[in-house]
Amino acid sequence: MDVLPRHTADAIANMSADYLLLEHYPRPTEIRFRPFAWSEPSYTFGVSQSWKTYRAQVPAEIPLVRRCTGGGLVSHLHDWTFALVIPPNHLLYEKDASASYLAIHQALAKALQKQGQPVDLVPAPPSPRPFHAPDQCAERAEPHDLIRTDTGKKVAGAAQKRNRKGLLIEGYVWQPSLPNCQWGHFETDFVASLSEILKSPAQKVPEPIYDQFDHEGAWAKFASPEWNQRL
Repeated sequence: MDVLPRHTADAIANMSADYLLLEHYPRPTEIRFRPFAWSEPSYTFGVSQSWKTYRAQVPAEIPLVRRCTGGGLVSHLHDWTFALVIPPNHLLYEKDASASYLAIHQALAKALQKQGQPVDLVPAPPSPRPFHAPDQCAERAEPHDLIRTDTGKKVAGAAQKRNRKGLLIEGYVWQPSLPNCQWGHFETDFVASLSEILKSPAQKVPEPIYDQFDHEGAWAKFASPEWNQRL
């Protein structure tokens, strides 16, 4: 598993970097993990959601960018975020979204529980549950989401995109919900847990170098009204 350096950027650059990680990574057969932060308060929303709906909810001065993954509206004001790509040659790529979601959140839970954080996964229901359209997905816990065991509040979530290049998972942990967490230690423990669950030894790698055309094209995509306002 390639572990990229932590990177801080705005919403357009972060969503562009995640897209490049899936579509143009120079070592496409490797699992790759990218922890990142936000240079300014931002919101992102799912690929199939309504721009007008969320633009009306988010203050005009705060950036709002459409992800290439699913899900609803997520605030990036105080979160710890990551992107993970599972290549097509890995067993988890072949499994359904629920299985990959569970695996990633098991790794998150293990890393946080190592610090004694009161977290656990929401169990899967015994029977099919009613459909809920994605909205402010950071506020509603779904099966395999991570919650505080003392309050039931959601503390982490993720969204996915699967294509022939791999499975992209964009995830977050809401930091205010875990005020005593040591985030530097958490990152180390999370990488170790992912490495164990995915059966892929972690190795630190430098920031990937992409073709200039691909890099500029990805940035332009996530900066464009044609992408962000298309629905």
